[in-house]
Amino acid sequence: MEFPNRQILHRITEGDKAAFSQLCGYFHIPAFKLCAVVLKDEQEAELVIRNVFDKIWEERCDLETKDDFQSYLFASLKNQIFVQMRKYQDPVARQQYLDKMHVMSTR
Repeated sequence: MEFPNRQILHRITEGDKAAFSQLCGYFHIPAFKLCAVVLKDEQEAELVIRNVFDKIWEERCDLETKDDFQSYLFASLKNQIFVQMRKYQDPVARQQYLDKMHVMSTR
């Protein structure tokens, strides 16, 4: 059985928080692995994941129209990662991020 199946997505569109929690739980680890590898920061990875799942919940009425939820989810994560990374184009923010990465790499 493919996850999420249409029944789970339908339940989510109707506001079923238990079904949504099941969906989030199923995809959290693969989403975290992707975000943590790209962002190199576990807290930022969790922030990206939370933002994406919050948006999915807000737009849940459209979930049943998604042919491939997994592709939709990972495209959303990628887009949110780019949003997160854009804030480091500011020189001060970039330097703070690099300093934080340096501290983490010396542990």
